[in-house]
Amino acid sequence: MSRPHPPTPSPISLPAPAGRGGALWALLALLALPAAAQPAPELHVALRPPGTLTVGDRVEATLTLRIDPAALAGEPRFPVWGTTWGGAEVLEKAAAEKVTENGATVWRQRIVIAGFRTGRIDLPPVEVAVPLRDRTVAVRTPAGLALTLRSVLPAGEQEPAPKPPAPPRRLPLGQAFWWTLGGAGLLLALLGWLLWRRRSAAAATKEEAGPRLPPFDELLGELDRMATEPSTLRLHIRLSLALRAYLGRALDFPAAESTTSEIHRQLLAHRMPGALVRQLVELLRACDLVKFARQDAGPERGKERLGAARQAAREVESWARPVEPADLAESPGAGGERRAG
Repeated sequence: MSRPHPPTPSPISLPAPAGRGGALWALLALLALPAAAQPAPELHVALRPPGTLTVGDRVEATLTLRIDPAALAGEPRFPVWGTTWGGAEVLEKAAAEKVTENGATVWRQRIVIAGFRTGRIDLPPVEVAVPLRDRTVAVRTPAGLALTLRSVLPAGEQEPAPKPPAPPRRLPLGQAFWWTLGGAGLLLALLGWLLWRRRSAAAATKEEAGPRLPPFDELLGELDRMATEPSTLRLHIRLSLALRAYLGRALDFPAAESTTSEIHRQLLAHRMPGALVRQLVELLRACDLVKFARQDAGPERGKERLGAARQAAREVESWARPVEPADLAESPGAGGERRAG
């Protein structure tokens, strides 16, 4: 919005007196004519959108200065905006630009403001310094500029009723949807059939392989196969896995998924003799040092640990079961305590 300005004053006309001195008066009138005809600077302010606004609406304020460039001694100096203009907040601000409009040269500055309270928000006059050839004049924005803001709520209604829900709409399901749904269902059925076939084949293979060996016999077979392992690292990895699998099956706890510290606590919880617990835990920690810390361990050390694992397993069997395994026939009596049957 903008306020009208008074019309530009008409050039001054001096009456030419008759008689002597008429030429002098005519000369003075000619000298005064250009100065009187010089148009005064005009500063307009346009607010968009105009009219009544709601709280928080963005308003674009454009300051337009119209003046003859020939009368200027320099560039006009527009306001240096801060964060507010009166009671409104300045959200965006730009520098003034010199543009050509309808063949005339104007200077224009654009800012964006907003009000965050209801009612009238005044925009007090601000000045643009216009340096003319003989002086600098201050041109002010029109007085009485303001924003009028209303609440987003209807008048007198503090808790408006919610908008009624829209009626249900039927989704436009075309042939492409049904073809896609059918194809997806067929694909899921095929995947389910393949999964069933795989599980059936695994079960059949397991049945063909025969019943699983007892934990101790399974460990002995794995230890025998490890004896030909050329890699010290792989030997310790296989030894750790085999010993964990044996303890898990023999004592019924998830040793394969447990850390060495967790296995230590499980063995103590099963009331295994302390000496045997230390022997098993030290063997597992030695394997961990080779697996994770890459500790050097030669072939001889690997053979010693295979024998230690075999002996520890014999002692576990002697403690856990009243009947000694057949493998004990070739070995001296197992040390440690035996758990009462």
